Amino acid sequence: MSSLKQLKESFVSDLTGGSIEEIYLVTSVALTSYLAYKFINDSITQLPLIYDYVINVLAILAAITIYSNNTAFLHYSIFIPSLLIYVLNHYTSNDKIRKHRPSNKPNDDLLSRKQFLTAYRSHMLIITNLAILAVDFRIFPRRFAKVETWGTSMMDLGVGSFVFSMGLVNSRQLIKAHSSYKFNLNAYLRIIKQSTVKALPLLVLGLARFVSVKQLEYQEHVTEYGIHWNFFITLGLLPVLLGVLDPLLSVLPRVVVAFALIALNELLLKKTKVLSIILSSENRMDNLITMNKEGLYSFMGYFAIFVFGQSFGSFVLTDYPTKNNLICISKTKVSRKTTNFLSVPTTQGLLISTVFYQVLFTLVRNSDNFTSISRRLANASYVLWVVSYNSVFLLGYDIIDKLIPGKTKAASELLEGVNNNGLFAFLLGNLLTGLINMSINTLEVSNTVAFLILIGYSAVWISTAIVLNRKHVYIKL
Repeated sequence: MSSLKQLKESFVSDLTGGSIEEIYLVTSVALTSYLAYKFINDSITQLPLIYDYVINVLAILAAITIYSNNTAFLHYSIFIPSLLIYVLNHYTSNDKIRKHRPSNKPNDDLLSRKQFLTAYRSHMLIITNLAILAVDFRIFPRRFAKVETWGTSMMDLGVGSFVFSMGLVNSRQLIKAHSSYKFNLNAYLRIIKQSTVKALPLLVLGLARFVSVKQLEYQEHVTEYGIHWNFFITLGLLPVLLGVLDPLLSVLPRVVVAFALIALNELLLKKTKVLSIILSSENRMDNLITMNKEGLYSFMGYFAIFVFGQSFGSFVLTDYPTKNNLICISKTKVSRKTTNFLSVPTTQGLLISTVFYQVLFTLVRNSDNFTSISRRLANASYVLWVVSYNSVFLLGYDIIDKLIPGKTKAASELLEGVNNNGLFAFLLGNLLTGLINMSINTLEVSNTVAFLILIGYSAVWISTAIVLNRKHVYIKL
């Protein structure tokens, strides 16, 4: 008779995922929720926090659980009532239209906070945190859980989007500090040291997770990252490699480096024995490398995603076009008279990127010259899927902000809290997930009870993030 640990492990093993189209449909509930929030918040004086939670969290939770088979109805249920509220409040009086007309005054700040980025990052983290616990209940469809090797699922997309988002935000510091590059050994060693120090907390958490999983006999999926490796270690090593490659990244456009990495990745998979070594189940205990072969190999792909995220920051984070910002980081403002195809404002850059990466992903996905999508390998098709998906959603959030600028520059209190304490919320979500799994048998819980547990779980880490934000405590990603 199988132990509970074995039953839970088999519950999340050997899965084949679902369609990309459905993943877009389900996760785009976040976009509809943001649009609904903008409609309602622009129509009343102050949206109560409970409604903020219902729109920005509960709707997403419903999409990945009880409405997973009827997501279109959920979209309509969110959109139509909020649209009616907006229309009734804004188009019954010409005075109101004038009152809420957005200002056309140009912004001279290079890097100001943008509402749509707060919403994008917060919703990404909310979906991720909800899924890491929901996956252990039967209310969460198996097609949304991580696939074994080949295929697509919502959770596979989630880990890549998490890394992409980190890269996007990381580019803010690059833009601020950007200057002409001159190699200096002391400065280079200092960068590596700073990067390593920055990585230590996440690496310690990765080690702590490994120890706790072994000591508490918590269920684990070895083919995900390996025996000792986990996602925290991947996140922790990203800034270390970033520091090591700083001279290269300072000379070449980051997007060029990212494409070089996925090309190398695919070359190794197609022309060497790497693929057979990773997929073999017989060599797992041969040595430390084979014990953690998935984590070690996929790190290259995740690093490419991180660098792609950085490349987006050069035109997503800036408030006006800078020189060749579609491919390069720059602080040099470009006037309208001298703009070119490579010097773009945010919306134009996202539109170009969305078309480019969607077309490229489609070509790679349908080509016999590339391996199929695999989060386990973080191969070229997986990386391009993550980048193209995030480009689409960034464009969606940006367009919503352009259509409904809102009464103030402040986003929702809930989204602000989650965004400003993203790392803490992610860590707390992981901790609560472990505690809940050790406290109850998630496989025997009814769908109703599971949904209530997920509501309580989300309320705890979200309310904690909001309290920290109110106290001006920020523990960010």
